[in-house]
Amino acid sequence: MRITTWNCCKGAYAEKLAQLDQLAPEVAVIQECANPGVESSSIHWTGDISSQGLLVTVKAPFSISPIQPIEGVPKFLVPLQVFGPLAFTLLAVWAKHDHDFPYIEGVVKGVQMYRKLFQEAPVVLIGDLNSSAIWDKEHSADRNHTALVGLLDELGLVSAYHSIRGESHGKETEHTYFHHWKQAKPFHIDYCFIPKQWCRGATVEIGSFDDWKDFSDHRPLTVQLSLS
Repeated sequence: MRITTWNCCKGAYAEKLAQLDQLAPEVAVIQECANPGVESSSIHWTGDISSQGLLVTVKAPFSISPIQPIEGVPKFLVPLQVFGPLAFTLLAVWAKHDHDFPYIEGVVKGVQMYRKLFQEAPVVLIGDLNSSAIWDKEHSADRNHTALVGLLDELGLVSAYHSIRGESHGKETEHTYFHHWKQAKPFHIDYCFIPKQWCRGATVEIGSFDDWKDFSDHRPLTVQLSLS
């Protein structure tokens, strides 16, 4: 299974999806995506304005079904069930500013509130977290990036990129975001957390700066899983 996250930096839905299709994801989580105007077992969109939201789309033989969100969970931590050759719970993320739980703090809060989901099925948490260990001091110690990594580790999940590449959070050699679209201002803020045992045989790839510079300030992160 191939699963991809990409903040597409707004734009027409069809054009952005066509660009992402070259990576052949079977499950895709796309932030800042326009409302496709349809809802089905293969498309789910969440947003406050039609031009910019969080899209989850899958290809056959996979299908998705939304899980009723818990009241009070910070926005844009969206739970869905994924059905197919591999069944799991997907937590699609677009971490945004929130007065009470800004960015990564909202993700930590959401994971804490959805803890029960981790007991019921395998979970994949994926998306634009707008977060890095280099900014830990900008958030409370129990709700910063390192706190999230520790919490997910307790729940059996690891970052696919960091586990497969053997790199530490905050010291990545490949980057998923270029501030103000500038190659000289790289950061790693997009992630795919998967069950630890799924890392066996898995690969991860990040789009290059040049190949995606005309489409977004973010680069897609794709994880290829080899599971039966």
